[in-house]
Amino acid sequence: MALLATVPAVVSGREVRMGLRVAPKLDLTGGERVFIGPILLEPGDEGTRRVDVSAVRELDRYVRRLLRRQTRLNLLPPEEGLTPPTADVTALRGMTDFWRDLAGRHGADLVVAASVDVEVLDRTGYSTEKYVSPEDGKTYFRQVLIEETGFKYDILLMVFDAAGALVLEEQISDFQERQPRKLDEFTDMYEDLYTLENRLLGVFVPRVVLARRYLYS
Repeated sequence: MALLATVPAVVSGREVRMGLRVAPKLDLTGGERVFIGPILLEPGDEGTRRVDVSAVRELDRYVRRLLRRQTRLNLLPPEEGLTPPTADVTALRGMTDFWRDLAGRHGADLVVAASVDVEVLDRTGYSTEKYVSPEDGKTYFRQVLIEETGFKYDILLMVFDAAGALVLEEQISDFQERQPRKLDEFTDMYEDLYTLENRLLGVFVPRVVLARRYLYS
């Protein structure tokens, strides 16, 4: 009688990073005429320190430079003295006539507008967090010191078509750390915001993102 020995299979694997192509949120040819503006500054809550219109000016400059560098879109020149009929973003985004007229004046296929709220953070405090003890495996709570120095962003990006219809709305929040002595320097405020750049470009052009995959043998 022949005896068959069962040998357990050994499975090994390794992690690899692969570039995956992600389609843009808007179906564009790439050469559309795009008008940027208006960009509104949210007033924010009382008692918090916020930047002035520098945030608006820097965001406009940042968006133009990013789209000019990373896309083939035809960026139209700004309109001097552009004043929307209201500063209420909720009401403004529903004003189809305003966006249609704005696009018509500039011959734009798309209008990119935004509302930005930038809070200056320079504070130290304590926060409660959970942690699992390696000794008994139980969950405990502890106080940890939190230091925040920099800019906290909350940006609402809106894209309208030539008919004045809202075709995309994107809420983007992020934080950029700054040294305390540089908190009053409002130039290049958005340069290191990966979240903003990644999601903004993802609206208009395909992207390649890195994803983890496992290969087994």
